[in-house]
Amino acid sequence: MRRLALLAVLCLAVAVAGVAFSRARAAPPAVEIAEATPAPTRTPEPMVVVDVVGAIAHPGVVRLPAGSRVLDALLAGGGMTGDADLFALNKAAPLRDGMRIYVPRPGEMIPAGSLGSDAEKKVDLNHASAAELEGLPGIGPSTAARIVRSRDARPFARVEEVQTRGLVPPRVFADIRDLLTTR
Repeated sequence: MRRLALLAVLCLAVAVAGVAFSRARAAPPAVEIAEATPAPTRTPEPMVVVDVVGAIAHPGVVRLPAGSRVLDALLAGGGMTGDADLFALNKAAPLRDGMRIYVPRPGEMIPAGSLGSDAEKKVDLNHASAAELEGLPGIGPSTAARIVRSRDARPFARVEEVQTRGLVPPRVFADIRDLLTTR
């Protein structure tokens, strides 16, 4: 009887092991599905193109990352020559696309429209005198006086306000927009 009980337990153990083994083999292996992540697309870095001329080692057009400074443009042009006026330019000024940087020699006049020339300086709507405003294209004495009165009542927050307040027509604003600033 003992043998019969032992045989029954042994058969039961083999049956349980067989069922467990067959279930383990019947179940498909777990497969982890990884979604394909797209490769990061590289967006081109915004660039500015400036013309560096005058007392510079390699005058010409240079391409620089947006946010670059005048010093970066001077270095890209090979640096200033020994006869350059080192103090004529603000080397920390930010670059704008399409600008021209003229590196003068001592006593030399900076051409109009180049960085550092009077033509390059913007007129501050909140601090300019009526005479300075009259120097802008399309602005006469009466318009300059209206701009000063409007500014005294409420300073300009944005350049566009000179048009939205009805102080200059759209045609004149289009001509002077890039010559104005507000501080």
